[in-house]
Amino acid sequence: MFKRKKDPLRKGFELLRDVRILKDRVSKIQNRIDDRAEELRKKLVDLQMKGEQYLATRYAEEIAKLKELSQRFSLIMFILDKVDLAIQHAIIKHEFGVLADELKDLVKDVTKLPETRIPDVSLLFADLEASVRELSEISMSDYASVSYNPPSNSEVKAILEEAKEVLRKKLEPAS
Repeated sequence: MFKRKKDPLRKGFELLRDVRILKDRVSKIQNRIDDRAEELRKKLVDLQMKGEQYLATRYAEEIAKLKELSQRFSLIMFILDKVDLAIQHAIIKHEFGVLADELKDLVKDVTKLPETRIPDVSLLFADLEASVRELSEISMSDYASVSYNPPSNSEVKAILEEAKEVLRKKLEPAS
């Protein structure tokens, strides 16, 4: 019957919450990977002391794979930190149109990484993608904005461009 007006500021805060939940989940996964690598490193030392070189070699290979995976999660965390910073900046300056346009492409590119297909993380990325889409659909004309008009939105673009550049570098060898 009555349709509630959509508030871009509210949607910005929801988007910020989604990013922080995603950062927390990725951080937990990365910590578990690092803990597992540390456990394997201890077993590796024990095996080397016992003289079992074949098993020690296998453990060393597994540790290397876990470290590589941890580094890839570090890349995702870096990108999410940049997105978090850009959202905070957009909330302060009320520049949601530019943010939504930039985030659409960035989130789409990040979901191409294989690490984002982990079930828990993929659901959170889907929520993030939906939030970004909703934010872009909200028109600024419906929003009764504050009288503060920032001179430019180049700072948000610069922050997100740095995250895109890191992602492009990481995706190039994979493609």
